[in-house]
Formats: sequence, C-alpha cells, structure tokens
Amino acid sequence: MRDRRLSRQGGQETLQAILAVSFILLPVLFGILEFGDVVHVWIGQSAAAAMGARMAGERGEDDAVVRQRIETELADAGLDPAHVQIVITPSYVHWSEPITIQVTSTRRIAIPFPPVHWDIPITSTYVGRGEVNH
Repeated sequence: MRDRRLSRQGGQETLQAILAVSFILLPVLFGILEFGDVVHVWIGQSAAAAMGARMAGERGEDDAVVRQRIETELADAGLDPAHVQIVITPSYVHWSEPITIQVTSTRRIAIPFPPVHWDIPITSTYVGRGEVNH
C-alpha cells in the first residue's frame, strides 16, 4: 500500500513539473526571444539613422542619396526598408545647422500561453550638423 502511494506521488510531481515548464518557463523563453528581436531592430535602425545623419550633414540636404543610404543600412541590418518611416528635418541646412534623422517602425510582439500581442513603436533619432556652405 505504501509503495503505491509513493509511485502516485512521483507521477504527480512529474505532471507538476511538466505543467510548470509549459505554462511558466515557455512564455518567459518566448518573451526573451521577442525582446531580443526588438533590440535587434532598434540597433539596426539606430545605425541607419546615424549613417543618414552623417550623410545628410555632408550633403546639407534631404535628397535621394541620403534616403538610399539609410535604406541600404536598414537592409544590411536585415530590416525591410518598406516597413520603416524615415523623416528628415529640415530638408535643407547651411553650415553648422542641425539636421535630424528619425527612423520609426512598428514591431509586433507575440507571446503564447496566454496569447498576448502588442504593437511596439521603435524610434531612433540622430542629429547631424551641416558641413557645407551653400
């Protein structure tokens, strides 16, 4: 009789361990993976915005060359430039005037068990200085 009770206890502990892993640890694991993806996007966008600010400062304006360079940097980081909004203000600067590059995208975070979904806006902003005297 005593041996049966011990074997039932062992089965119950195994079931509890399986439930704990599937309902507590798996969502934590998925959350860590999703957070890593958001950080990857933010780093890629920041690099693209920084390069765009440097190039816009060198050229002194918002033109196709600057936007193409930002899109190339985004693609090199593994991001789709079609899903990213690029804002350059002002569109024309003189020597030592600031030009701001803002790169924004939205990332969907999905964590199963319970199903949770968030749309998180990710924004990177850099300021360059005009290096040309028009």
